[in-house]
Order: sequence, then C-alpha cells, then structure tokens
Amino acid sequence: MKKSKKLEPVQKMAQKKETEAVIKVNESIQEHDSCIRQLEQLKEYRDDYVAQFKKKGENGISASRLSEYQTFVQKIDGAIEEQMQALKAKQLKVAEQQKNLQKTNSRKKVVETLIEKSVKQELAMEQKQSQNEADDRVSTSGVGNDVLMWRLT
Repeated sequence: MKKSKKLEPVQKMAQKKETEAVIKVNESIQEHDSCIRQLEQLKEYRDDYVAQFKKKGENGISASRLSEYQTFVQKIDGAIEEQMQALKAKQLKVAEQQKNLQKTNSRKKVVETLIEKSVKQELAMEQKQSQNEADDRVSTSGVGNDVLMWRLT
C-alpha cells in the first residue's frame, strides 16, 4: 500500500479534531457574548434603578428606605462584579480554545504536507519506473537487432 494511502486515516483524524476545535471555539465565543449581554443588562438595570430612586427621592425619603436602596444597589454591584469575573473567565476560555484550534490546524497542515510529499515521491517513482521500463524495452529491442545483424554477416 502506498504511503499516501496509509496516511489517509491520519488525515481524517486530524480533520475531525480540527472540526471539533472549531465547534469548541464557536461555543466559547457564544458563551462569552452571552456573558457580555448579561453584564450589560445588569449595568442597565442598575442605572435604571438608580435613576428611578433619584426621581422618587426628590420628594424626600425615609432613612429605612434609603438603607434598603443602598443595600439593594450593593447587591446589584456585587452581581456586576461577579459577572465581570465570569466574563474574564470566558475570555480566557476563548483564548485557550483558539490556541487549541491553531495547534490542531497546524497538525492537520503537517499531515497534509506529508501526504503531498508522499504523493509527489510516488509519482516520481512511478515515472522513473516507467522510464526505466521504456529504456529497457528500447535497449532490449536494440540488442536483439545487433545480434541478428552480427549473425547475418
């Protein structure tokens, strides 16, 4: 069996791993984008809540209501901070998945290059073998004629 044919399963495996890596990158990007949207929603909610509270506070507000407001805003700020940490983790995951994709892509290219070289070598060997066979036929037919000529003379 030719070397290029032997390498086909390796090429298929490399292609499969690259496809899986692309899927993982896409999934991690979607998770990252979702995390950004959630963070934006939290910030928007906080801004709306603060604006509403300021509007209500123009007429005066009780100390207990102010304390509840501050506590709630702190909880929202805590949620925003947690979401920012989650976003950093998602960014790292995206970077890691992209790095993995680059590695699998490089491996696939190495296998493809190896197969291309093998095919070229196989073609060169076949051409050389064909040329040798053609040379042998020519030289064999020439030898036979020389022997006949020698015997006739």
